[in-house]
Amino acid sequence: MANEWSVTLNTGAKMPAFGLGTWQSKPAEVSAAVEVALRAGYRHIDTAAAYQNEAEIGQIVQKFLGDGTIQRKDVFITTKLSSFDHDPDGIEDACRLSLKNLQLNYLDLYLVHHPRALRKGSGFANLTEQDKLGYDPERMAKIWKAMEGL
Repeated sequence: MANEWSVTLNTGAKMPAFGLGTWQSKPAEVSAAVEVALRAGYRHIDTAAAYQNEAEIGQIVQKFLGDGTIQRKDVFITTKLSSFDHDPDGIEDACRLSLKNLQLNYLDLYLVHHPRALRKGSGFANLTEQDKLGYDPERMAKIWKAMEGL
């Protein structure tokens, strides 16, 4: 499936056009979904730090890598910088945490999840207006530059 339909990125990398999105996947259900998708031939898995499912996805991907079902070069993993991590000095740490959770040495695509920043440590469940830092073009330019440096 992945080789038939793909998009060539500016780096020359090929991103499978069809992938499994894991937003709002419940614990245990996400691992089953990733397993079924990989067995069905999906080679693009989309997740994000904010989904809080990277570790579970990493376990399944490692299972498939370990038994030889897939090779790392044949699966495209996308994850995203959380809105709680919009500090240019903390981007590398946020990326490294995603890599650790996913049990990977590299990501195929690392995106800014949302351009509006949220105060670190506030959490979605109890956001106040003071926690919503909003969009700042200067901060986004610094974040972009930091992400390009990864």
